[in-house]
Amino acid sequence: MIRPSRDLSHPAVIFHIVLFALYAAGAWLMLRSVSNSRLGTLAWVVTLGAIAAHTEAIARLMYYLGPYSIGLVEAISMLAWTLAVVACFIAAETRNRAIAAILLGLAAVGASLTGIGHSFAEEAAPGWELTAHILLSMAAAALLLAAAVTALVLVFLDRRLRTRRVAHLSTVLPPLDALEKVMFRLIGTGFVILTLALLTGFVFVTNLRAQHLEHKTILSCIAWVLFGVLLIGRTRYGWRGRPAVLWTLSGFGFLILAYFGSKFVLEYLLGRHWG
Repeated sequence: MIRPSRDLSHPAVIFHIVLFALYAAGAWLMLRSVSNSRLGTLAWVVTLGAIAAHTEAIARLMYYLGPYSIGLVEAISMLAWTLAVVACFIAAETRNRAIAAILLGLAAVGASLTGIGHSFAEEAAPGWELTAHILLSMAAAALLLAAAVTALVLVFLDRRLRTRRVAHLSTVLPPLDALEKVMFRLIGTGFVILTLALLTGFVFVTNLRAQHLEHKTILSCIAWVLFGVLLIGRTRYGWRGRPAVLWTLSGFGFLILAYFGSKFVLEYLLGRHWG
């Protein structure tokens, strides 16, 4: 059974705008704080305020809906929240705050969708096993999304270096080597959490076909293999540069198809859901 979409009253619309604005302001301040340290404290206050407001919005949504299966839009909102938390860890190093600012900008878009989608009613609340699997999946997706964003920044910066147009970027972005290290740290952590998410899925899922999870599982496993090969190549053969970026983007592409592509097809084309 599909629960209908919530009506967007004026207070709700205002809240969505405020939430988007908080994240956007946090992103802007984080970016400016790279060259102006006096803005650092304000950047953290605004960013943490945005995360706190987003947390409260998700908690109210859960309370309002009761037992339900997370819909596509709710999943995007939760991914945005997790991405904002990841951005905070990245922003701990001042030189990486440009990456954190991009992630907060993405979180702003996802957070603005909170509560406007539909969800599927369930007879009972999900157990701790399914909750753990969802949390691990979202954490892995956020970390690997951050890695994919870093990979795209690497491509951009590399092209600028080749055309010798990096003078104004050197005060905002870290060097290529530092960015690459950030990317592989994110991939390594995301790979470990993705492994745990897959293991919990295999242990606690009872019937892949009945629960419409075959495509999600296959695509997730392909992503896991790609990231695993990339990490082995990095460790044993010193992979870096363009090959590493291509493997990163390919792995993340399959992961997005697994998590959100499968959800979109099931919910909006077939009218079904996982579970």
